[in-house]
Amino acid sequence: MRSIEVIEKVLKEFESNPLCIDNVGDYEGDKKYIDMMKSSYLKTLEKCIELLPQKDSTICELGSFFGILAKSLKYSGYIVNACDIPFFYDRESIKKYYAKSGVKSFSFNLRDYVLPFENSSQDLLIACEIFEHLNFNPLPIIKEINRIIKIGGYFYIAMPNAASFVKRIKYLLYGKQPIFTTKQLFEQLDETRNMAVGLHWREYTANEVKEMVEPFGFKMVYKKFDSNSVFLSSKFLNSLVKKIIFSIPGCKPNQIIIFKKIKTTNINLTINKDS
Repeated sequence: MRSIEVIEKVLKEFESNPLCIDNVGDYEGDKKYIDMMKSSYLKTLEKCIELLPQKDSTICELGSFFGILAKSLKYSGYIVNACDIPFFYDRESIKKYYAKSGVKSFSFNLRDYVLPFENSSQDLLIACEIFEHLNFNPLPIIKEINRIIKIGGYFYIAMPNAASFVKRIKYLLYGKQPIFTTKQLFEQLDETRNMAVGLHWREYTANEVKEMVEPFGFKMVYKKFDSNSVFLSSKFLNSLVKKIIFSIPGCKPNQIIIFKKIKTTNINLTINKDS
């Protein structure tokens, strides 16, 4: 089965049996988000297959959210560990949902700086749209990621491109990073809303990511600036303008960076969880 067919199969399963990962539920909003991310799911799946031709390899996905990618990887022949925060995944319905597909689900918070996996147990770890949401020091997490990935395994990162020319212009015009508004801060604390982790607290450039990751025993082996081909806006002209702007070199809003583990890190970190 081709990758696009696998994605389509998982999307149809979601439509027939939507996964509610919070107490609020917003199927239309969830569907729009998934539609927006469809091209990203496909690109990630295809890249994983390229990196790991051995289909019995073990893949850990941080921030699996609705499980579209995790299930697609499982259906492609991989052993998959789907992970997310307890607010989403500490529910019996979630565990049963994944168990039905043969995917193992794990519930934990990265803020605790501990990943519940054995040393050198993962062939690939995926962190798509994760690091920009962390409002704490990410370095101990990177050290943990190094611990659980096998020598020669991969660390796949997808995140916004902070160096995008468009974002630099916005900074000049508005005098602040275009990551979230004060209104969204209030929305995140509203129990009737389902935006538990939607804020981008810190976006990174590719050079910053390299400077953070490589000291922990990794080597960058792939870098690509990209943009999703589908946009949430229903206005044709608005979508067309975005596509034109994002096709210009230096303006692409997203980036994919892949590292290969070349050694186990020996860096010692003092972690003060109260700070």
